[in-house]
Amino acid sequence: MKNTFKKLILFVLYVIFSVNGFTQNIAIKTKLVNVSIQKDTSFVKHVSVLLKKSDKTIIYPIFYDTELEKVSDIQLQLKKGKRLKPVKNIIIDEEDLQLDYITSKKVKSIFIPPQTEAKITYTIKCNELMYFSNLRFFSNDEIDTLKYQINVPKAFHFAYNILYKDSLNYIDIDSISLDSLTKWNIEVTPVKINPDPLALFGIYKNIREPLMRTLIVPTTYKKNERKYMNDWYFQKLKTRRGLSSVAIHKINELTKGISDPMKIVDILYSYVKNNFKYVAIEIGMGAFVPTYANEVFTNKQGDCKDLSNFLSEALKYKGIKSHIALAATYDHISDCDFPSLSSANHVICLAYIKDKPIILDPTDPIHLTGTPVQSIQKRSILIINSNGGEYYKIPGFSAQQNFINYKIALKANSNSMVMEGNFKASYGGISGNFLKRNFLYAGSNMINNVGKKHYESVFDNQSITDFKINNLDRTIETEGKISVNSKMFKDGDSKLLFIDFLPRIFETIDRETLLEGTHLGSPFKKKVSLKIEMDEPFQTFNPIEHTYVKKGISLIMKISSSSEFIIECEYEFVFDYIIMEKENVDITNEGLISFKKIVNEPITF
Repeated sequence: MKNTFKKLILFVLYVIFSVNGFTQNIAIKTKLVNVSIQKDTSFVKHVSVLLKKSDKTIIYPIFYDTELEKVSDIQLQLKKGKRLKPVKNIIIDEEDLQLDYITSKKVKSIFIPPQTEAKITYTIKCNELMYFSNLRFFSNDEIDTLKYQINVPKAFHFAYNILYKDSLNYIDIDSISLDSLTKWNIEVTPVKINPDPLALFGIYKNIREPLMRTLIVPTTYKKNERKYMNDWYFQKLKTRRGLSSVAIHKINELTKGISDPMKIVDILYSYVKNNFKYVAIEIGMGAFVPTYANEVFTNKQGDCKDLSNFLSEALKYKGIKSHIALAATYDHISDCDFPSLSSANHVICLAYIKDKPIILDPTDPIHLTGTPVQSIQKRSILIINSNGGEYYKIPGFSAQQNFINYKIALKANSNSMVMEGNFKASYGGISGNFLKRNFLYAGSNMINNVGKKHYESVFDNQSITDFKINNLDRTIETEGKISVNSKMFKDGDSKLLFIDFLPRIFETIDRETLLEGTHLGSPFKKKVSLKIEMDEPFQTFNPIEHTYVKKGISLIMKISSSSEFIIECEYEFVFDYIIMEKENVDITNEGLISFKKIVNEPITF
C-alpha cells in the first residue's frame, strides 16, 4: 500500500513539474533564510518555511546544485491542534533535472497532505562563497513575509545592490555589529510573479523584479569589490588557458602570410563562429568558469564563456592583446555594473587593436567585427584582466546609423479601385538584423516565403509578390511588387483614399502600442516615401502635416498633392531607445497613436 501511494505521489509530481511547469500555487506565511558565512569562505543556509493549509497535496521543492551544494537535515512538522509535531517518515523524492541548459541541478520534493499547516526546515551548505550572489525579493509562491538573516564574520564585508526596489510594498534592512560578526536582518513583502522555471535555477530572463545583488569580500577589498570579483575570476581562468600543438598548428594555418592584426582578428573570429557549435550553459561553476581551451578546440563546441576564452587564447598567441569580459544581455534582470555573478548572464571576448577594444561575441553568427554586439549594446561589461578589472560601457549604433528607407510607387485603377506597384526597402547598421537572423540558415524558397509574409504584415495584409532580398555585410536591401486593395472608394463625385497600409513604424512588433519591458533591438531612423499616380485628374488639396517631438522620439509626416494626378505621403520617424521603460513607454505610445490617427483618416479628393 505504501509503495502504491508513493508511486501515485510520484505521478502527481511528474504531472505538476513536467506538464504544468511548476505551476502549483503554494501559500506561505513566513519564509526565513538564515545565511552564515564561514571563515573558510563556504556558507550555510538554514531555511525555515511555514506553509498555510491547502485543499490539495503540496509538493514543496528544494532546488539545489549537486556540484556546489549539499542539502541535509530536512525536517517536516505538521500542525495537530495548536502544536506542530514532527513527522518521522517524511516522503521525499529526489530527481535530476536534465534539461538542455542544466546539467547539475536536482530537486528534492517534500509531500505535505491537504488541509494541514506545515513547517519545513532544511540546511544547504555551499563551499563556494561567490555562489552567494543574490537574494530574491520575488517568488513563484505567495509569501506573506520573507526574511533573510546574514551573519558575516568581522574578517568579511557584505556588499549589496538592490534592483527594482520601488516595486516592493515593504522592505526593511538593518545590521547589528557584534564582537565577532555583523548580523544583517532583511525583511520584505516579496513580489509574486508568474511561474518561471528558469528563475528557479537563477536564470533571470526577461524579469524586471526586485533583486538584491550580493558579494561577500575580505575586509581588505572593502570599497574595491570589483577587484575582488576580477581577481577571483582571473585566477579561475588561469587554469583554463593554454593551447596544444594541434590548436597552434590550425591557428598558424589559418593566418599564414597575414600580418595585419585586424585581418587576423577577422579570420579567427570567423573560424570560431562558423566551425564551433554553440551548446547551452551548465549550472554550478560550469556556468561561470570556462572549459579548458584545448578541450573546446578538440570538441569544436562550447557556450559563450568557452568560445570566448578559446578565441582570446588564439588571439593572444598571435600577439594580439585580448581579454574576456562578463556581460549582461538586454533580457537579463540587471546590467553588469555591480560585481556579482548574478549581474552577468553572458561572456564575450575583446581584442585590442592600437589599444582600442574590439567587441567579439562568437555566439552571435551575424555580428560583424568592429560593430556593437546587438544583445549587449549600451550595456556595461566587466573586463577581466591582471590589473584589477575594469567596467566598460558597450557602444551602440545611433538612430542615424540604423537608417531604414522605404520607397513605394503605386498606380491607381479607378475602375477596380486597386493600386499596384512596387516597393524597395533598405536597412543600415543593425536595423535589419531581425531579417538576417530569420534568413541565416534559410534556402531561397524559405527566404521568399518568410520575406513575403513579413512585408504583407508590414503593409497591413496587402498582397506581396516577386519578393527579393540582397543581404550585404553592412546593409540589407529588399524589394517586391505590391497590390493594395480596399483602400480606395468612390463617394459621389469624390474619392476616399485610406493610407493605413503605410509600413508600420516598428516592423518587428505588430501591436499598436508597446508594453514596458519590450526590447526593440536598436534605435533607428525610418523614412517612408509613398507616391500614388492616379489615372484620373483630381483637385489638389492643401498639405496635411503632423509633427510629434518628445525626448528621444520624433515623428514628422506630410501628405500632399504635387499635381492633379499625384498624391505623395512621407513620414520620418527617429527613435533613440532600445527597450521600453517607464520613462519612455508613454511618450512612445502617444507617438504611435498619433501616427495611427492620421493614417486612419481618409484623404478626400
